[in-house]
Amino acid sequence: MGQIIDSCLWVDFLGIRTSQPVRDLAAHHLNQVSAMLCEPVLFEVLRGCEVKMRAGVRQRMATMPVLPTPAGLWREGLKLGEICYDRRLVINSVDLLIAAICIHHNVALTTFDKHFVKLAELSRLRVNLLVRPL
Repeated sequence: MGQIIDSCLWVDFLGIRTSQPVRDLAAHHLNQVSAMLCEPVLFEVLRGCEVKMRAGVRQRMATMPVLPTPAGLWREGLKLGEICYDRRLVINSVDLLIAAICIHHNVALTTFDKHFVKLAELSRLRVNLLVRPL
């Protein structure tokens, strides 16, 4: 069974100011055989990547499977967004799309972001919530 590695792990893995224990935890999950990407994660990571690091990050990401985003998943993300809105849960649009991709492809999402746990309570999303070590 696969797992999409959320953007926040990439940010901590690449961050200059990230503590070594956090970087090691992120690296551990990025290096799992089950680790996958999706197009919105690629978008989030690469759009905010320093130019001097971009080629290396692209090269690293090219070693991982990328799950596609079929056109209908935008509507599934919208449905998730409506469910969240009705319950006063604020989750950004890209994260809703990432969740819809995970559900569609039946893979878990590995993340540091707690709001995905709340979304999992309202949907079929499976979340592997990590805690940043001190």
